[in-house]
Amino acid sequence: MVFEHNSKNVKYPSQLAIFLGLTGAGLVIGSLAIGAVWTMLTNRSVLTMEADMLKPEYYSAITAVQVVSTFFIFFVPAHFFALICYRKPLTYLGFNFRFSGKQVMLMIGILILTFPLSASLSELNKMIPLTEYWEKKFKAWELVREAQEAVLININSFSRYIISLIVIALLPAIFEETFFRGGLQNLFTRWFKGPWVAIILTAIIFSLIHLSFYGFLVRFVLGLVLGFIFYYSGSVWLSILFHFLFNGIQVTALYIMTVNGIKNKNIEESFPLWAGAIALLLLVYLFNLYKQHSEIHQSKYIEEITPDDEFHKWTANNS
Repeated sequence: MVFEHNSKNVKYPSQLAIFLGLTGAGLVIGSLAIGAVWTMLTNRSVLTMEADMLKPEYYSAITAVQVVSTFFIFFVPAHFFALICYRKPLTYLGFNFRFSGKQVMLMIGILILTFPLSASLSELNKMIPLTEYWEKKFKAWELVREAQEAVLININSFSRYIISLIVIALLPAIFEETFFRGGLQNLFTRWFKGPWVAIILTAIIFSLIHLSFYGFLVRFVLGLVLGFIFYYSGSVWLSILFHFLFNGIQVTALYIMTVNGIKNKNIEESFPLWAGAIALLLLVYLFNLYKQHSEIHQSKYIEEITPDDEFHKWTANNS
């Protein structure tokens, strides 16, 4: 991955403090905005909002709240962080089109293999031993989360299918990838002068933020995949595309099952672990091809390096 010479020379611990502070501010402002939007669209108090969000009659308000929350919690902090710490904020966040058609095709191959791997990881996640107390806790949280999602993914018409593609797939892909890959992973990669710790740490945070124990391994590995796609391409658009397709394919499958009266059975319950192992081996192979092609493609974008720029020396030597 290649970085441009646009830093405002803010030390990395200070950058992290700024990033966390802006994230906290985004949470506060987002909460206020959510309350205002909810009250305006439903004429209901925010005090009943938690219970009301389980009711299908408030579908429009729930989708609006989803958009507002992800925008303020993820996109706004990352964007303002880049504005404060870098001269070219969009360049820092990875909003460029420096990728090739071959990278896109390899990314799609990786995406296809991610589905069987995710199904096996979901099964593996259920095998993690828990005490009775924590098992009850996690299952209770999962039931609440599923009840909230059930209203949001109630796709019983084509118009709702399009809305779901935008609200569940497209906008979260843009906002979350800007935050996690463009913002956080970029910061960690510069700080630790290498991708591995940055990608793993960001993937852990990415999974934890979704607050689902039984989906932890799936989202962690998804975070790793997104992290490597971003790092070796240098473009957040590729990770956004991957994220969008990953969610969008599931939304599309759910819509097809709904309109055809097919019950939504959890196929992951009986998905064999060996299939996930095969998918993992093929993923490693495709990622190696993706890495090799990306390094060749990215070499044309390496900028001239000044003698005193030690970080960019490291970047050029390791790209």
